[in-house]
Amino acid sequence: MNTLDKVLESVKQYVWKTQKDSTYWLYAPYLGSFFISQYYLVLNLLDATHQSKLNAKKLSQILLQSQRKDGGWYQVPDPNNESSHLDATIFNYWFLKASESLPADSEVMTKAKEFILNQGGLQSASHMTKIWLCLFGQYEWSELASIPLFAFRNDNIYKYSFVQNWVAQWVYPHILPIAYLRNFNYQKCLGKNFDVQELNGPNFTPIQDHSKDKKSYDWSVKNLVEKIHLMRRPQGTYGAYSVSTLFTLIVLKDYQQFDENINENLFKKSIDFIEELYLNSETSSYLGVLDDGRWWDTLLITMGLLECDEERNKLEPSVENFLKNAVQECGGIPYGLDFEYAPDTDDTGIMALILAKYYSQKYPNEIRKANEWLISMQNNDGGFGAFAKGNYESTLIKLFAGKFQNSAEIFDASSVDVTAHILEGWAESGYTLKDKHVQMAIQYLKNQQTSFGAWEGRWGVNYIYAVGSVVPAMAKIEGIELMNEKWILKSIDWLVKCQNLDGGFGESTQSYVNKEWIGRGQSTASQTAWAILALIEAERAGYSTNGSLKKAVDYLVNIFCWDEQRWFDSSSVGTGHRRLLYMQYPVYSIAWPMIALGRYKNLGK
Repeated sequence: MNTLDKVLESVKQYVWKTQKDSTYWLYAPYLGSFFISQYYLVLNLLDATHQSKLNAKKLSQILLQSQRKDGGWYQVPDPNNESSHLDATIFNYWFLKASESLPADSEVMTKAKEFILNQGGLQSASHMTKIWLCLFGQYEWSELASIPLFAFRNDNIYKYSFVQNWVAQWVYPHILPIAYLRNFNYQKCLGKNFDVQELNGPNFTPIQDHSKDKKSYDWSVKNLVEKIHLMRRPQGTYGAYSVSTLFTLIVLKDYQQFDENINENLFKKSIDFIEELYLNSETSSYLGVLDDGRWWDTLLITMGLLECDEERNKLEPSVENFLKNAVQECGGIPYGLDFEYAPDTDDTGIMALILAKYYSQKYPNEIRKANEWLISMQNNDGGFGAFAKGNYESTLIKLFAGKFQNSAEIFDASSVDVTAHILEGWAESGYTLKDKHVQMAIQYLKNQQTSFGAWEGRWGVNYIYAVGSVVPAMAKIEGIELMNEKWILKSIDWLVKCQNLDGGFGESTQSYVNKEWIGRGQSTASQTAWAILALIEAERAGYSTNGSLKKAVDYLVNIFCWDEQRWFDSSSVGTGHRRLLYMQYPVYSIAWPMIALGRYKNLGK
């Protein structure tokens, strides 16, 4: 057995050891410990600290150990980025002060304060952070966007302005409670420990006392609360996200006097689920796990095992489980728990790929239904968004919600990586160049290609991820010869030039805002695996990569952590919101190298 075989056998053992309930996998993704700092503050706002097992001392230790030289904190790690994250630093400073973990004049607090003020103070924070500050009476509401409540009506002529139809799936659950809180300028001051006025920049707006503002709980407010109730999911979240749920609990606490359905059991179930995400996510605990992504993780691990020649019958319980418990009536599959109301195209594309490649005889109806739904979700430009069809930029939405664009991507337009994953699944399912939806998807990819040959990645960092998605998809389509597709060969040439001296590939999150970082960064397991997926197809087609493929494979073998039986990414490789918030997906450094090395091992077959 050679070293590559030993690596694959070892990681397969790890994967089977970490399977949950003998049916699924979950390696919780996270967005930063500052979300736990935020949670501590909200628990106090809700008078719910007694319901939580949050260990303030543990969180304090995590923050003390991770503070950077400039006094700030990462959002998520990117060793290529020397700058700390302002919003993360504000919340972490706020927690440390509110919890009385450190004296105000301690070096940690002094350095954090200096960093924040050097960045412009609270006035330079994101819109979302300012909303949180307003709730605690630390920022003036009049400075923030106000969302008219008619935007949440969907009757009569209002259906044309119903905001749910115009924003991304992940936005709507958040702006529902935010609209309520902004409408009433909700404000609750908790005393001097929660006061962070020392973080104001030079040009701040004095804060008004809104606690005595006249409140009118009219029909429009009742309608808004009804819409909020409709977002409640089986596990207790509102829209499947922890942050939208926390905003909502503040609303329900305020509205409880008018609604007998709002009771303590409702609050308890929501908080219990958030506690599981935030505090009990194994190695991701206290790192900011905002939702459950078990089906995405399960699909990637299943694909990794199958690409590594694992026996198909061993994976059938897992496959049967997600087909029975996750796939929705439309044929699509959601990202994880509480996303059942919003199956997404990327997960469904990967699922169709797995079923068509490995279980086509057993699940023909499931393959057909998944692909029919995907075809129905294709945008007019030929590409795919993650959750919605036709969710492009809206002037109306930007008019009253544009300020949120420094906190989140508010639209769900087509993306290259999702489109490519779906295209690869279609190829495995038997669709060819003769099919119009295939033609449209390919034309979309051509239209999105940059002048230097790559594409921007939406859900993975970044251009390397997109190339590693597009090339395998194109290689599998019947009727396509890569050697005749100059636009594809151009992307491979670009990719080869990005290889690091250690043989690996890496790309910083800074590549979204600074072109100097495009294709550049410290090598990571995931990004190297994505590159390998493209290089394999180049070699298979007879297009030489001048040894690049072998060097990349050797890099993954050499960095394999034998003690842990897996790989780790030193830098964030996933996105939540490009240019704003990034995600660390622990599953990526396990599954993608398995997929890549499995395909490499079988290259000659």
